[in-house]
Amino acid sequence: MIVPDVKCVLGEPLKVQDAWRRSFESALTHRFLDLGTAGFSSADERAEWTAKMEILSGGKNTVLWVNDSDTQTPKYFPTIMVKFPALRISDLLMNSTNENLHPAFIVNSVVKPEIYVGKYQARQITSNGKNIGVSLYGVDPKTNINFDTAFTLCGNGGTGHHLITNAEWAMIALLCKNINAYQPKGNNNYGKDISDPSSLEYYGIPTYMEANRIARVGTGTGPLSWAHDGTPWGVYDMNGNVYEWCSGLRQAAGEIQVIPNNDAAVNNIDVSRDSTQWKAINAADGTLVNPEVTFASDTDTNPVDSGAGATLKYDATTPITVVTTVSARTTTTHKYNSFDVVSGVDLPEILSALCLAPEVVGSNTHGNDYIYVRNDVSGSCSETLPRRSGYCNNGSNAGVFHLNLTQYRSYSPHYYGARPAFVNL
Repeated sequence: MIVPDVKCVLGEPLKVQDAWRRSFESALTHRFLDLGTAGFSSADERAEWTAKMEILSGGKNTVLWVNDSDTQTPKYFPTIMVKFPALRISDLLMNSTNENLHPAFIVNSVVKPEIYVGKYQARQITSNGKNIGVSLYGVDPKTNINFDTAFTLCGNGGTGHHLITNAEWAMIALLCKNINAYQPKGNNNYGKDISDPSSLEYYGIPTYMEANRIARVGTGTGPLSWAHDGTPWGVYDMNGNVYEWCSGLRQAAGEIQVIPNNDAAVNNIDVSRDSTQWKAINAADGTLVNPEVTFASDTDTNPVDSGAGATLKYDATTPITVVTTVSARTTTTHKYNSFDVVSGVDLPEILSALCLAPEVVGSNTHGNDYIYVRNDVSGSCSETLPRRSGYCNNGSNAGVFHLNLTQYRSYSPHYYGARPAFVNL
């Protein structure tokens, strides 16, 4: 039988549930590898994998199907997703009374009752001349990709499939901290979490070595503590393993710029350097306004700053602060410190809702995760795009609140990866 028989295992001990997860998802990965670029041609088989994943997880996970857009005989490939029902800002922030939905659940001004986030970091499959990102268990994640490549990789799966957005990542991070009261561990110390002992059960399965030490591990192969909710049905590896590009956020010569709500999830959204989709955050009330910092073209590295001083910016002070007028600039290196201590002007709620600053400064509730920033006035780092999670050597500085805004969009080392996501458009 190609698709294993399953039952709903919710209510069973977590170790039993996890054994079922690994067995079923391993079978799907092996089937994926056996079929290769031929894909899953049988609609009945595809439907069976999806139905059994939903039965097994009690509806917490599903298998969606990306395709290569071949107009004659499209090829289909599986991608395992975690379902997140819509949440309000007041659900996710400790001190908020804002009953509006979190931005992750609003796309093109339309409310989305749920979104789907890749359970695992992206693996690449190439078909019909397209590189497509999929979420599968136990594989080496795709790396050596820059921001634009990551954006295209995850968007190539079809309508609604996209690179995880900063709004989506922030929603999960706040869910971990303020609802689950649990922040996941991960591969932030050469195959294991830095807080765990060096015994075999705390390691993931190695897939890439660096200087004779474990750098990357197979997606989802670490212990349950590496899931966002500590269960077999959570999102894995949001703390270390590889850095993950996110869309919908950037800094431009210090100015914090976002694409409104979760509009960065739209496949054809313009995220180029000179796109008019980018908006700044008004310091007075948190509304999104036209940026003070703008680029003349997609290759411009000398942005113009109007100097109006009404929008929020990262200042390269010690520690990093959020201001309306930058007083300290980076030029050759970045500034960094604990995310927990980022402070500044009277910060509007949108900053904490998007995990750009803590809700309560100095609360020591962000797992010692770090923020890294460059705010160069010109040059290649006058625009930097976000990476979340961390790498195998970040130790306790990695995690769901880790934010790195230090590198330009074309940077593509061996520890940069991606995560697919999906919203029904």
